[in-house]
Amino acid sequence: MTYTVHRDTQATLQILDRVELDAEDFKDENLYKRFGLEEEYACHDLTMWQKYRPKVWSLFEVPSSSSGAKVS
Repeated sequence: MTYTVHRDTQATLQILDRVELDAEDFKDENLYKRFGLEEEYACHDLTMWQKYRPKVWSLFEVPSSSSGAKVS
């Protein structure tokens, strides 16, 4: 293995480690908490907009968050 291949592999592994850590941010509980809707989420008392707003926001904020975001 050459030095260049080794460095490329290290860079790729760092990116993958970040993706795994960021996956925690996209769980429903964390998304609703960011928007101050954790109480409504816990009581299952979300309006249609409250339900989809965090998911739509993450679509535009983080392009790698879903396959739909990667298309745009």
